[in-house]
Amino acid sequence: MARKTKEEAQATREGILDAAQACFHEHGVVGTTLAMIGARAGYTRGAVYWHFKNKTEVLEALINRDRIPFIQRLRRTSSTKRSTPVIDLRSALLVSFQELADDERLRNMMEIMLRNDLSAESQAMQELQRDSTREELDIIALAFQRARDLGQLREHADVAIASRILHASLSGVLYSAMLEPELFDLMRDGTEVIDIVFAAYVQPGTFTPGAPASPLPDGDDD
Repeated sequence: MARKTKEEAQATREGILDAAQACFHEHGVVGTTLAMIGARAGYTRGAVYWHFKNKTEVLEALINRDRIPFIQRLRRTSSTKRSTPVIDLRSALLVSFQELADDERLRNMMEIMLRNDLSAESQAMQELQRDSTREELDIIALAFQRARDLGQLREHADVAIASRILHASLSGVLYSAMLEPELFDLMRDGTEVIDIVFAAYVQPGTFTPGAPASPLPDGDDD
């Protein structure tokens, strides 16, 4: 019975998050209330408050729901048990772009994160994004450092610079594709940007430009 209750609570929480994302996407963060989220989910406002104290907590939960799997995937690219960090990093990024391209829910969440207003919730979300950027840069740098240790980076390559250029370039593709989807394509332009940046810093022959994503490391391979 306790297990069923826990599963039901998780299902309620997920329903609230789905409703919150729809409200944030349609009305913006500042234009959404917890009451609106509860009504959209089919729950009372009290049920929403049982899971979340305020909109900031809802936003944090929404961001982490999609971000944690991405971070876990990214972390495996620097595994010392493998010798293909460049291919693994490239594949992890390509898989993530493909998920965005295929999943409208993920794209809607990305649009919410890219919007900006003066609400306290949006300011908190921006701080979360800043923390996320620093964490992602550190993880990418670990993969590039692993590649350097294996002799897979060009002699002149600076790990910190390569990580920043890759992250900034991919952020540009994401923003452009959300702003002008008729002009920019996530998979096409994302693949091109990844390969251009890698070609500048990675030894020739380490990866194949234009190739599809390779199988990613297992969860145990960390």
